[in-house]
Formats: sequence, C-alpha cells, structure tokens
Amino acid sequence: MRERARLRWGLALAIAVVAVAVALGGCAPKQEEAKWPQNPVKVVVGFPPGGPTDVQARVVVPLMQKYLGGSWAVSNQAGAAGSIGASEVVKAAKDGYTLLYGSETMSVWQVMDIVDLNPTRDFEPIGIGAEAIVGLSVPANSRFTSVQQLIDEAKANPGKVQVSTAGPATMAHVSGLLLEKYMGVKFTYVPFQGGGPAVMAAVGGQVDVTMEPVTNVIEHHKGGTLKILAILDNKRDSRLPDVPALGEIYPEMKPYLPYGPYFGLFAPKGIPDNVKKTLVDGITKVFADEEWKSKVNTLYLVGVNKIGDDARAYLDAWTSRASWILYEAGVAKKSPEQFGIPRPK
Repeated sequence: MRERARLRWGLALAIAVVAVAVALGGCAPKQEEAKWPQNPVKVVVGFPPGGPTDVQARVVVPLMQKYLGGSWAVSNQAGAAGSIGASEVVKAAKDGYTLLYGSETMSVWQVMDIVDLNPTRDFEPIGIGAEAIVGLSVPANSRFTSVQQLIDEAKANPGKVQVSTAGPATMAHVSGLLLEKYMGVKFTYVPFQGGGPAVMAAVGGQVDVTMEPVTNVIEHHKGGTLKILAILDNKRDSRLPDVPALGEIYPEMKPYLPYGPYFGLFAPKGIPDNVKKTLVDGITKVFADEEWKSKVNTLYLVGVNKIGDDARAYLDAWTSRASWILYEAGVAKKSPEQFGIPRPK
C-alpha cells in the first residue's frame, strides 16, 4: 500500500511539474521576439576612414547604440566602389548584427558591372538620412567667373573643359554627364584616386572644374583656393547664400535637380521582422536627434530622413536615373533593362 501511495504521489508530482513547465514555457518570449541586440553590431563602411560615408556613419552608429543599447562599431572595408564591404554584409547571417552604411555607388554597381547587387533587391533599407549638395567648383584663378561662362565654353568647344573625378560613375562624373545630356555640353573627364585628389587637382589648376559634394570643397571655398560657381539644385542653400543654384539660372534643368549622393543604413535582405522594426525605430530617433541634425548642417548636407517604403521608393528612383544616365552616355557596361531597372519617368 505504501509503495502504491508513493507511486501515486510521484506521478502526481511529475504531472504538476510538467504542467508548471508548460505554463511557464507558454509565457516565455520566443527567441525571435527577444530584445535585440544581444550581441555586438558591426556596421560596415565600404570606403576608407575620413570620407563622407565614414564620417556620417561615425555619428549614426553611436546614436544607434544610445537608443537601442548593446555594443556597436564601424568596420571600414574599402574597395571596388564600396562593393567589397557590401558583399560581406549580404553574405553575413541575416540576424541584423552585420549592417551596411552605404551611399549612392550602390545604385550603379550593376550597370557598371562591378557586382550584381541592388540597394532594394539585396538590402533592406533602414533609413536614408542625408543627401550631399554637389558644387560646381573652379580654381580660384579660373578664367570662369560664372557658371554661364563655363557652360558657354563647354558648348562652343566640346571637350575643352576638363573635369576632375574620382573615377568612372562617381558623383563628379555622373554630374557632368547629367549636364551633357540635358544642356548640350561636352566635357573631358580626368580620373583621380578618390574625391580628395580630384578636389586638389582643381585647387592646383590641373583641371578646369570639379563637381564634388560641397562637403569636400567648402574649406577650400572659404579659404579662397576654390570657388563654387553653382550648386546642382533648384534653389540656393541658406548656408551658401551667394552661390546660385543651377536650376535658377537654367530653368530647363529643374526637372532633373537636385542631384546629389545619398547616404543611409542598410541591412541584408531577410532579417527578422522584429529586428527590422527595432532598427527602424532606432534610426527614426537618430534622425530626430540634435547631434545628427547639427552634423547634417555643418557638413553642408540635406536631411532627407526617408524610412521604410519612402526609402525604397527614393532608392529605386535614384537608381533608375543614375543607371540610365550612365548607360545612355555610353559609360555603363550593361543595360539597366538587364536588371529590371526602368527608365526614369
């Protein structure tokens, strides 16, 4: 009898333990719903330290850590127009712990035959924070004192005006092609190893003009070694009140402006929904942070703050425009149609 009682008691106790475990298990958060991040987050920048993409990333990343917690760090992996670092991000585990702080080169990798990666097909755009303002700049002692003089020369003597660039399909190159296409001018492009050397070539008078972001030329403009003749926009920037906008001088350019590189945070396609939501919540707070706003102002950037579907639409439009400009100019190695990139509307 005692033995049977002990067995009944043991069985009842086991059933009770299982019931409690089931109840507790039902209340426990699922793994994918657990607070994120639990591990260090690496944000890859596909360019060397000190460039505009890197500078912005080093503001955004600490702010993401501030709002989301955990440990965050920037990892520079330069090469092939930023695609080496981006390729690592795509191949990484789809858990949100390897991200990319990218820029406009992502939009032309395919047509330039650098790598078959697309900013919305292969990545999840978390937030596009800023655009750079492109300045059309000449040496301080240039024979051109206005953008009208420069454009007239490039029309009258095709190929005579030399433009320094950081290489094919970079911002200065695409900006020049944009003017060629819609203003009937023709430039000769002189490539250098990066935006910095391209700017210094203009400072030293080796070329007639460069079309780098204002961020890269503002100190030379202030110091009197370069002069920004115009910005590729439809209205003047309050930080540069004496510099005209190209669209105000040439109204026919207004539909194609402003034109400037973008910068933003990306995750590889396929991250869990809860991680994506957490990242979007974090970047939304970053874009509202006064430290970020101050950096946008001091770097002569324009805050765009595109999130979610707005970011995707923005990127698709930018990719379409840049890809077709390059292809129709004979610079792109592959047709945008090959990748399903529609013509700009």
